[in-house]
Amino acid sequence: MKYISNASRPRWQNQGYSKQVLATVQDIWHPGAQVQTVKVQPGKMAQPHIHKIQTEVFYFLTDNGYRVVNGERIQPKVWDVLMIQPNDVHSVGNDTQEDYVYLCFKVDYTDQNDFYNV
Repeated sequence: MKYISNASRPRWQNQGYSKQVLATVQDIWHPGAQVQTVKVQPGKMAQPHIHKIQTEVFYFLTDNGYRVVNGERIQPKVWDVLMIQPNDVHSVGNDTQEDYVYLCFKVDYTDQNDFYNV
């Protein structure tokens, strides 16, 4: 068993959103795995991008935001799951007054830059 306190992990800020890595490869004991929480601030959007190798699995904790995947706008509900495969062009937005919060499970994640703006 391994218990990880949310308070023990720093939150990384970016333009309009923040991430907190909850579990790393070392925590999960599996190469290429990572778990994050993501908060998209009210009125903000993360720019469209792709990952060449990794798959992302999103689990939604709030339903006040939206995703755009390969040109299709999706508004997931709480507890929905969305899987982003390599080379899917995707972005996230929040046009409400509350933080948009979800979990992100990364598969085939590496520390190398696998993030490309499109």
